Order: sequence, then C-alpha cells, then structure tokens
Amino acid sequence: MSVVVVLAGLVGLVGLLAAARFGTESERGKLLALAGFGGAGVVVGLIGTMIQGYTVRIGGSGPRLLDATDPASATGNGSPGFAFPFGALIGLALLTLLLLVAGTLLRMPRAVGIAAGGWLLVIAVLMFGVGSSGDVILANTSSAQIFVYGGLVIAFGIAVLVYQWQLTDRIAKNAAKRSR
Repeated sequence: MSVVVVLAGLVGLVGLLAAARFGTESERGKLLALAGFGGAGVVVGLIGTMIQGYTVRIGGSGPRLLDATDPASATGNGSPGFAFPFGALIGLALLTLLLLVAGTLLRMPRAVGIAAGGWLLVIAVLMFGVGSSGDVILANTSSAQIFVYGGLVIAFGIAVLVYQWQLTDRIAKNAAKRSR
C-alpha cells in the first residue's frame, strides 16, 4: 500500500506542477491537473485514514476512563465522557480543501470526482482490504464512520456546487456571445 501512495503522490505532484507550467486552459493542462488531483486524493485519503482515529476526551470523571462506547465504562464509578473525533474532522477538512481547490481551479465536476475517487480508493482498500491475519484494516468505529460517510456527503455537495459554477459560467459565456 505504501508504494501505491508514494507513486500516487509523485503522480499528483508531477501532474500539478506540469499543469501549472502548461496552464489549465489547454486540454493537456487539464488532463495533467486531473491526474494531479487524483494523486492528491490518494494522499489525502491515506493521511485522513491515519489520523481519523485520534479522539479527544471531553468530560468524564472517575479513576478509570475507558472508551465512551464501552458499556463497562458507564457502569463503574464516574462517567466515561465523550470521545470527540478530532482526527476525523481534520481529515474531512483536508478533503474539503482538496475538493474545493480542484473545483475552483478547473470548474469541472469531473475534477472533484477524480480527487474524491482517489480518496475513496484508499478508503475502500483500507476498509475492505484484509491484512495478513484476515482482519479489517480500518476499524468500524464512530470516528471511521464519520470520516467515510462525512467525506462522501462533502464530495457530493462540492460536486453539485461545482456543477452549478460550471452552468453559471456557460450561461455567462452564452450571454456575452449574444451581446456582441
């Protein structure tokens, strides 16, 4: 998996640098930028997966604090508190920034789809892939679910927003042609 992420990161970096050199107005520049955003999506997916499990305990009392979802924690002396999924929210913020940059730069829903596809590829491999012992790699915890389902909702919302931008650009271009 690490080789794939390193290669995707290199493809992303080369694609974005080459797109900056050729410009995104040309067809070659758009394709290079799409490849770059796909590679960046893979890297953001891996970073988000690595930090999504980081939680911050809010509240709780007692000498022995366990996981907030552990029923044994609630029956002891004190309360378990709330595990705030700080890492999942940071991962979602990185994904949101990547998708907004891709959509703003190219004004194409395809750019958002390719960047989100790279992200989803890593998430799917880590969630449904099995390790050498046959265990699921990405745990089925609340922070992982927030990261996965939140990312899907964010990707869909930003794709719709970019589609609206694209339609607005087309309408403005057609209005400018008619006014000439």
